[in-house]
Amino acid sequence: MISTLFVLIWFLSAGFFFGLTSSELYLIPVWLIVGYAIAWLSMLLMMVIMMPYMKFTKIDNRFKHYYIRSIAKFISIFVLRLDIKVENKHFIPTNGSFVMYANHKSYADPFILYQLIDRPTGMAAKKGIYKLPVIRNYMPWFGCIQIDRENNREAAKSILRGIEQIKNGMIMAIFPEGGIKDRNDEQMVAMRAGAYKLATKAEAPILPITLIGTTDVKHRAPWRMTKIKVIIHEPIFKETYQNMSTTDLADYVVKLVNNTIKVKNGIKPISAA
Repeated sequence: MISTLFVLIWFLSAGFFFGLTSSELYLIPVWLIVGYAIAWLSMLLMMVIMMPYMKFTKIDNRFKHYYIRSIAKFISIFVLRLDIKVENKHFIPTNGSFVMYANHKSYADPFILYQLIDRPTGMAAKKGIYKLPVIRNYMPWFGCIQIDRENNREAAKSILRGIEQIKNGMIMAIFPEGGIKDRNDEQMVAMRAGAYKLATKAEAPILPITLIGTTDVKHRAPWRMTKIKVIIHEPIFKETYQNMSTTDLADYVVKLVNNTIKVKNGIKPISAA
């Protein structure tokens, strides 16, 4: 929706140039620049106009999440220049809530995950993200929770809020590394077992996801396209993890994600058992 509207506004702003004579065609680059700026300002204005709707509707409002998903796609196309290919999309549960766990190497990762699901979805984000203007207002309104790793009490409250949202049918996503630990290595290089309580306490399925190519975004965006591969793994249901400790569960997901990256890179994987 947002991407289509952006392009439409960009081209509608060209109306002035339809009457140009052949000697005035040099003004076309001006249109490209001015029209692009007008389209961007229109998108920002729309976000501001939508804020009351975002604030006063339920966090699982479907149109609200469709709108946010459209913004994620718009940013992926026009800002980050991502070419996203998804494997095994049939593994995404079609009914009920679940929690996505993925490796985290770029600020593009949340935008990628959010495009995978066409239902209300929230994210667990670190405290620093909530310092960004506008975004800090939007995030709580569509079910995101703030993880303050410097304040265990507040972090626990956020996890409990996330668990409640999952029990009420929302989907959540979390990066269990606890932030971007190494921007040059696609593999998970850290493990926070506590992150898995978001799923286990809610008794929800865990959907492991491997992101490949996001380490290149910082070198290529916004001028060059970056190819991203998203590999969705089979869900891990309560029946499988109920007798596992969160540490064992975290270790299993880490090996699953890292082995997938190794296989794609032609490296012999290690046992995930």
